[in-house]
Amino acid sequence: MSALVGLEQTRDAARLVEALRALTGLLQAQGDDHLTQAFVTWLHQGLRVAGRLPAGEGDPLTQLQETQTMLEENVREWTREWLEQGIEQGRAQGVEQGRHEERALLCRQAARKFDAGAAEKLAAALVGVTDPDRLGRVGDWIIECATASELLARVRDNNGSGG
Repeated sequence: MSALVGLEQTRDAARLVEALRALTGLLQAQGDDHLTQAFVTWLHQGLRVAGRLPAGEGDPLTQLQETQTMLEENVREWTREWLEQGIEQGRAQGVEQGRHEERALLCRQAARKFDAGAAEKLAAALVGVTDPDRLGRVGDWIIECATASELLARVRDNNGSGG
């Protein structure tokens, strides 16, 4: 029973494989085909619901060993998928953080060249702008424009282009 509870409560991939190995060892030692078949059925139903197991029949112990092997492979695959998802999420967050910092730098430059009011208006105009080329053009305009109103007019006039 403790092996079953350990298997059900495991959230860590390595411990899940460990718990399944322990359960397999206990069932082999027990030699009870009906009990083994019950565990195989339970595992198969859970994996089938998760979309990880096709239907099949056979010797309960062989099924359990095959299930263990398949589960170990699935755990490796799930771990790889989770890692990839984490990398993608981290990359997206990093890009967004970079865009946020770029917009903040542009506003700081506008405040330095013009005034704080121009920077506040520029910040409002740049909310949601993610296109790096557009942000780069705004940087060029800060240098090129003689007045804050000229800068803000260019930003406003180009609001629809480039995201």
